[in-house]
This record gives sequence, structure tokens and C-alpha cells, in this order.
Amino acid sequence: MKKLMTLVFAAGMMVSVASLMFTSCTKEGPQGPAGPAGHDGTDANATCTQCHNWSDSLVTKVFQYDASQHATGSTTFEGTRTDCAPCHASQGFVECLTTGSFKTAAPYYDAAPINCRTCHNIHKTYSSSDWALATVTPFRARYDSTVTIDLAAKGGSSNLCGRCHQARPASPGLSNPTSTTDSVKITSYRWGPHHGTQALFLAGKGAFEIGAVPFGQTTAHKDGASCSTCHQALAQGDLVGGHTLKMANVEGGSPVENFIACKTCHSSATSFDINGKQTEIAGLFNTLKVKLAAANVLDTVVTSSHYMLLKGNISSTSPKYFKQKQLSVYWNFQMVFADRSEGVHNYMYTHDMLQSGIDYMVSIGY
Repeated sequence: MKKLMTLVFAAGMMVSVASLMFTSCTKEGPQGPAGPAGHDGTDANATCTQCHNWSDSLVTKVFQYDASQHATGSTTFEGTRTDCAPCHASQGFVECLTTGSFKTAAPYYDAAPINCRTCHNIHKTYSSSDWALATVTPFRARYDSTVTIDLAAKGGSSNLCGRCHQARPASPGLSNPTSTTDSVKITSYRWGPHHGTQALFLAGKGAFEIGAVPFGQTTAHKDGASCSTCHQALAQGDLVGGHTLKMANVEGGSPVENFIACKTCHSSATSFDINGKQTEIAGLFNTLKVKLAAANVLDTVVTSSHYMLLKGNISSTSPKYFKQKQLSVYWNFQMVFADRSEGVHNYMYTHDMLQSGIDYMVSIGY
């Protein structure tokens, strides 16, 4: 009996010690230091939550952007080229925005796709002001660095987009675009303005004016709207608008056109083809396409939705010669193809680019 009592007493002591140890271990310690201070000296616990609250608004933006072409990163591999990285890699864009160069100092092999940090001042002040755009200032044109473009409407937000959505320089360039006597040696079938020329159309820049009359510049879009006015208009899920940046979507077999922004000025609009202008531009484009193909300038066999090529297996070892005026027409044609708006960005400028090309091709028998 005495041994049993000893065991019970020992067990009780063990429970008491364990309880004391548990109480000691779980007792609330002294208050820790305040969170790291933001750039303005405030507690980051207060500033960070201005963005990192995972509200429906933030979730929606992420959801929409994930459906955008920018987010896919399908061409991010171009970040391994120093002259491509400024537009194809987030790090490249940020670097060149700082340096003002058209090339990065080195390739980016771990390139990130265009993302929130590319276009916004993410984690600069650790507050809601980080949503501000990375730049709204005028920019130099890539096709001619002496040309400055300022898409100042709506606070200049289009100047951010325009830094990438413009033509690259021609190589070789055209010294006398209206010449029909001398020839230019082309060593690549991909000669041309490259993709994404939208900013140049808004600005009315970049085309070779080969006609007797300067190209028309009448457009209310340059001074009365911005890229976001239309491309971020009323969102419909992740199909169009908002941070999808899409104007149209054919997913699911039912085309969706987000022309709600058009109705601000064109109240009766039921599509982008207002007053039949897109139809007209499409007709002129196809007419010039046929003529360039007939003249063995344009390849209509090796083509895709992303690019068109000069006719022939052209390379440095197998060059081809073209008249400068011929290449001027081809350049303008490719500008319109890369713009993809069928005249919406600048109807008069687009019309005159195509019509002057058709007139020239007719004059030489096509």
C-alpha cells in the first residue's frame, strides 16, 4: 500500500511539473519590435495591407490579366537577345526604362514575362501609390531615334504601351523611299517593321509617304482617348476588357466585341466597323496584298496570323534586290498588318498608306 501511495505521489508530481513547464513555455512573451518601415517611415504592417488585402478587386485584376496575351510569356525566350529583351522580358523593359537604351546590357536567360512589376511601381513605397504606372513620359521612336512621340491624352498612359508597340528600324534602311531606279540588297525575308505598330498609328508616324499628298492625320483617338480607354473598357469576365486588354474574343464559338468604349462617341455603334470603315480598310489591304504577291514581293504561301514575309528564300548568302519605292509600299503594308485594328487607330492615315501603295502598283502594271 505504501509503495502504491509513493507511485501516486510521484505521478502527481510529474503532472505538476509538466503543467508548470507547459505554462512557462506558452506564456506570452514581450511584444516584438514594429514591422519594417516603408519608404515614408510608416509601419509596413499598415502600408502593405493597402494592396495585400486580397480583395475581390485585386483577385479580379489577376484573373483578367492571366487571360491576356502579355501574361502567356510565349515570346519571353527573346529575352536572350539584348535588342529584343526591352519588350520581351520584364527585366529588360525595366532596365531600358532606366537607361534610355534600346538594348539591354546583357541577355536575360531567366526572363520573366510582362507582369505587374513591368508596368506599375510595385514595391516602391509599399502603399497603394505603387499601382501608379512606371512611366507616362514621351518616348523615342525605335524606327528613328530622332523622332519623339507623345501620346499625352488621358495623362499620357499610352506612352507606357507605346514604348513597345512600335516598329523596329529597317535593316537596311531606305535612304530615298520614293526612288524607283536604285536597288536595295535585302538579306532576310523578315525585313520590315516587326509586330505591334499601334502607337505609331495613333501618332501618325512611321510610314513612308510616297504619294504626292501628305498622309491624312484626322483622328480623334490620339487626343481624345488612350490605349486603356478602349482596351480596358467594361470587362466581361476574362474574355474582354479590364486587365485582359482584349477588344475581341472568339472563345467558345460566340465572338465577343467590346465596343462599349466606342459608344461614348459613336452612340449607335453595334460593332467596330463604324460607318463601314473597317470593311473599307480590309478591302484596300487585300487589294494591295494581291498586287504585292503578283509582283513577287509578298509571299502569300509561307504566312501565318503573326507575320507575312518577302517572297523568296532570302538570306545573307542568297540576297534579293528591291527598288526603294517597292520596299516603301511593302513596309506600309506590313505596318497595317501589324497594327491589326483595320483603321480604328487612325483611319485616314491607314487609308492613305494603303491607297498610295495601290496607286503605285497600278502605275507599274499590277
